[in-house]
Amino acid sequence: MTSLVNTFLTSKVAAWCGIPQATPLLRPAGETQSISGHVLICGKASEHSELLRQHLQTLAGLVLDNSSANPLQAILFDGIGLQTTAELDLILEQVQPALRRLAKNGRVLVLARAIEDVANAETAAATAALSGFVRSLAKELGIFGTTANLLVVHQGVQQSLIPAVEFFLSKASAYVSGQVVPVRHAKLSGICDWIQPLSGKIALVTGASRGIGAAVAATLSRQGATVVGVDVAQTEQQLAALMAGLKGKSLALDISQHNSADVLSDWLTEQGIILDILVHNAGITRDKLFYKMSGQHWQQTLDVNLRAVQRIDQRLMQSNQIQPQGRVVLLSSMNGLAGQKGQTNYASSKAALVGYCQFMAKQHKNGITFNAVAPGFIETQMTAVMPMLPREIGRRLNSLHQAGLPEDVAQAVAFFARPDAAGLNGVVLRVCGQCFIGA
Repeated sequence: MTSLVNTFLTSKVAAWCGIPQATPLLRPAGETQSISGHVLICGKASEHSELLRQHLQTLAGLVLDNSSANPLQAILFDGIGLQTTAELDLILEQVQPALRRLAKNGRVLVLARAIEDVANAETAAATAALSGFVRSLAKELGIFGTTANLLVVHQGVQQSLIPAVEFFLSKASAYVSGQVVPVRHAKLSGICDWIQPLSGKIALVTGASRGIGAAVAATLSRQGATVVGVDVAQTEQQLAALMAGLKGKSLALDISQHNSADVLSDWLTEQGIILDILVHNAGITRDKLFYKMSGQHWQQTLDVNLRAVQRIDQRLMQSNQIQPQGRVVLLSSMNGLAGQKGQTNYASSKAALVGYCQFMAKQHKNGITFNAVAPGFIETQMTAVMPMLPREIGRRLNSLHQAGLPEDVAQAVAFFARPDAAGLNGVVLRVCGQCFIGA
């Protein structure tokens, strides 16, 4: 249906009906670096934008642009140093004219100081204004496949800002827009290689046999990780074939069973595996209006989506089966953030994961980070069986006017899994094309 709406013949009808036509998104295809093309760095210069300027200058194929003629691939506005609301006029003076040169599938990335680090009310007001600007600009630019995001830079952040900037300027963030992401201070041994940042790492992905889980497994493998895929026995053959193709390992296991964490821990011990990355992707839906919902459907959903996560994390951390500086990534959902009719059980479980993630991040044991990804409308087997009209509406209820792909979610998971992503902890990243509903 999306392709039908975008054909030449029907585009006239779509335009007459007021249906926006989406710009095809550019996604990663084995690029040798995070970003290429002309990039404008503007705003009120700070030590952070100077650090980024020095780093970006080292990337082949990227040109820092101070001219007024070349098409731009990205605009980076440094708002960290803003002190007064009068200085917000820099956005109008610098970003507005640069937008005329920004190519389709471009990137706008704004840096802001954390509110808790400012010294007075006026600076706090100027800082907070940047979030409203970015969220609104993202909705204006989405029709061009262009994204706008904001990085909130906490005190002491230096090198840990670089991986976040690389991700949000790259094609890997094609379906991430209108997001406000905090970056905190973290000690890094260096910046990872862009193509294989996970080289030498071991990752475990639950629900790995198909859909988003399979895409996550493939992406982590492509970025250098050895992947262990876990899924229920009914998918054992499919899972084994996928993992064989990725040169990984497979384990048939129903994580909703109360002894699943023990079984998994024992199996990892037998295999001599200590994990660097743990991705909790497995999830189920058992939809029903709440007043008609059975106890079985409520409990099944929470057992798989939430309680299994808690049991597995507790056992693996008690057994030291997640490496220091490890990465735990949880799959939440936009429906968990916004709620959905007939999904009280599912939304409860996915919202719970957000609270769990943010609490665990504060523990920060052995440098292990916890982050969550909340997908919006993603093209999967589950959405493919939806009736045509609700499916088409769901695809277009976001600033980019299209559905995301499993690969978009996988790229976000892989970003959080990077060793140099230590400055991202307790983050909930919506991969939703900036869905028009939700927090």
